[in-house]
Amino acid sequence: MVYTTDDIEFAKLSPKDFERLCFELLLKYGYRNLIWRQGGADNGRDIEGYFEFINPINIRKTKWFFECKHYTKKGVPPDQLNSKIAWADAEQPSFLVLFVSSYITTASRTWLEKLQKTKQYKILILEGDEIKRRLIQFPDLVERFFASDRFEQLFLQIKNHWLRHRIDPSYESIIAIIENIDLSRFDLNDLGFILMSFHRNYRLFDLRNIDYGDFFYEAIFPLLPYLIKFSSNKELRNFEEYKTDFEYLGGVGVFDKAEDYEESALTFQFYELHLHYNESRDKWKIGYYLFLKDDCNQAFELFSLDDSDFDTSSKFYSKFSFDTLTELAVNLSDEFCEKISKFGIKLFEVD
Repeated sequence: MVYTTDDIEFAKLSPKDFERLCFELLLKYGYRNLIWRQGGADNGRDIEGYFEFINPINIRKTKWFFECKHYTKKGVPPDQLNSKIAWADAEQPSFLVLFVSSYITTASRTWLEKLQKTKQYKILILEGDEIKRRLIQFPDLVERFFASDRFEQLFLQIKNHWLRHRIDPSYESIIAIIENIDLSRFDLNDLGFILMSFHRNYRLFDLRNIDYGDFFYEAIFPLLPYLIKFSSNKELRNFEEYKTDFEYLGGVGVFDKAEDYEESALTFQFYELHLHYNESRDKWKIGYYLFLKDDCNQAFELFSLDDSDFDTSSKFYSKFSFDTLTELAVNLSDEFCEKISKFGIKLFEVD
């Protein structure tokens, strides 16, 4: 999802959670041998670790101390930093970094500037606004620590369940997410995950009791204006390297109906693809392809990789027609296009 600094409220965190957040940020930055000194005496730092500066001649290994000060409404005064400076003087790290969720007072800043002239180690200060600017570079951290809306939490949970256990989200949970989350928060990979999951659910409706209701296809239409923003009108970007070497593993939609010589009111086609299926097992991948058309005669192609990012690309057709079928990335044959034109009854309707 897409986040701004306004979504980060340190007041929601406990002091321990703020330390955990700083620890996770340092992992993102590539610090090594990190130790989080939780509870008891911390010997002047909450976290310590190492960072290697690599140049063509050698590798310089530097030692870092990190102190996390969680203040929500006021600045950090000098007396809260005295013991940290004393421990740094005793152990001589390369750097002492102060993470401050609010800010340091003017008195603290002046005091530290004067002290710096007498120290061999470097003192660095990261205050609240700067920490926020750094955090939005890592949306997964913002999601984990600051997503408070229950529907945002639901979205994060179903993505996590899919990633870890390949448990597909239910139709009902997808509808709840679409109806209750600010859709501008989604990036293209989020939209791809929702749309692919939604269309995978279509196959289950034939097995469900009639009391569950119909498959409400128009539920996805609010997503489409946001999808246009991310779409290209030239190519389906990350499908290019696979389009000559894939195998269909399964699908559902209007193309499948046409293949069976059945009339269809569907306006989508979903495929699961075996990518690089001629390669060894350590090279091939699974991907998902989706063609869909809305009631305004606009159409989209989406392609997503079955990976941790759910990497997705999208191509947009502002006006769909029979001729558009030959432009689709899956390279439909002329004979197959004729089938679709005959049995895809609703596909070419214009309201």
